Amino acid sequence: MIRHGLFEAAHLGDLKQALAVYANRHRVVSDNIANVESAGYAAREYRFEEYLAGARLRLQGARTNPAHLALGRRELADTPGDVRPTGDDHDNGINNVDIDKEMTDLATNDLSYRLATRLLSMKYQTLRSAIRGRST
Repeated sequence: MIRHGLFEAAHLGDLKQALAVYANRHRVVSDNIANVESAGYAAREYRFEEYLAGARLRLQGARTNPAHLALGRRELADTPGDVRPTGDDHDNGINNVDIDKEMTDLATNDLSYRLATRLLSMKYQTLRSAIRGRST
């Protein structure tokens, strides 16, 4: 498996991870929208950015053996997301789902997902062109 060079420089792994994050966030927001009229349902949110910021700012320890635990900074692919209750005190009369906020979050997430898929497609097109010997 190629881990460095052309494929690493293209940040393909980061774009794939972004797509996974957006897909998870879409699932959580969709659940909130689907349960807007479910009594007792608690709105949830998918958090990823806080973990990413914390993972990137730490120092990384050197691993002298693959069996050793990783210390400090994590790579993007190793950064977990988390689904949590929003803690929002919004009251729609049935539960705490704010449909306007959820629809805005859904649209924002959709745009982000589309951007990431377009960028990933462009990266693959560049790789295809390079393999075929064509310039873009």
